[in-house]
Amino acid sequence: MKKLLILLFCLFSLSLLLAVASLVGLLGYKDKGYDWEWLGFPLLDSGVQIARTTDTHQLLLRKLYPLKSLEVSVYTTMNNKLLLHISRFEPCEGVMEGQLQLNNQQSKAIRFHCANKEEWTFSVVTVHLEKAVVVFDSDLLAINFAEWNLADIQKDQFKQLHSDYYNQIGDPSKYQWSRD
Repeated sequence: MKKLLILLFCLFSLSLLLAVASLVGLLGYKDKGYDWEWLGFPLLDSGVQIARTTDTHQLLLRKLYPLKSLEVSVYTTMNNKLLLHISRFEPCEGVMEGQLQLNNQQSKAIRFHCANKEEWTFSVVTVHLEKAVVVFDSDLLAINFAEWNLADIQKDQFKQLHSDYYNQIGDPSKYQWSRD
């Protein structure tokens, strides 16, 4: 019984240490001028965050992976498709090869481009996001978009674009379309 308690204490301590390390790691990431809020409680891998742009009132979602120095964000395009953007924060130069598998499609070769000599970036537009597997520099990241509320950001943009209709049915959008 004593060994079991020691084991449980060690596991709890390790979990707490990883959670604290993840949260401290978040402090190193710039907010990029947005007021991010948590969709859930930020434990390991920090959880999903949501923000709204001040100029166009577009909703943005992101998830930080501080132990891997990564940020994965999703937002909508003008025609309400989803744009997946991946950033890896480290000194860089040129282009880095990688692999991407979206949903259940075949894996394909992709290129990360260096931005400002401090961040690798890659973006892709898609209609649907369920899961993604990204491989770069011998590092693998599997992303499950189930808890991301992707339908909500598309609905929000659709309501802004068709505000007259939603006003008529008594479900007005707080924000007006301003992305023209």
